[in-house]
Amino acid sequence: MKSFQTRWIIINIALFAVGIGLGAAHYPIDFDGLRCPTYEVGNTLANCFQFGALLGAISGLIIGIGQGVFLGRQLGWNRNQFLGWVAATTVAFSLGHALGDSAPVPQLLPWSALGMGLLSGFMLGGLQWLILRGTVDNASQWLWQSVTGFGIGLGLVGVAAIFLLDNNRNSVFGWNGLVDLLIFVTLEGLLVGGIWAALTGRIVFRSKV
Repeated sequence: MKSFQTRWIIINIALFAVGIGLGAAHYPIDFDGLRCPTYEVGNTLANCFQFGALLGAISGLIIGIGQGVFLGRQLGWNRNQFLGWVAATTVAFSLGHALGDSAPVPQLLPWSALGMGLLSGFMLGGLQWLILRGTVDNASQWLWQSVTGFGIGLGLVGVAAIFLLDNNRNSVFGWNGLVDLLIFVTLEGLLVGGIWAALTGRIVFRSKV
């Protein structure tokens, strides 16, 4: 059953990187991902909330479908369970990004990233738990493992951003936008997706032993 855990981690690293990459590719990259990148040049709070909701919905839909297909095969889900998982993941990511991106003032790294990670993990874990309960032993642990995984993962991304960005949140190395985007999605995939999957996968793994 170790192969399940390994595949779950690899799949989520890829899903988080691709989902966040596609969601952010059309917009200037802000490494911490916690506020509307152009808030200072005229965007309102509502504009930034809508931007975050759209970005999160794109990411959550991709991640939710990928996770749902994998877990559905492992747990024997029916169509409604699969659709419920996709909906829960999409809503959680959309709401998390909307709340984070609509912050009206610059945020302090890495504490802002850690705080957003804890909040996002709570929303994602809680909504996904609604689908998992009754099908996985100790499903309630999914919530707390999600909080821990997102908190650690986004906190580490925040630490990395301190070294990669200047005071204006531009690359300290003068890289172009594409390179910044690739670095950003790689960090999100490895640190957030990988750590979150390593913790949550243990719950499903134990239930299958």
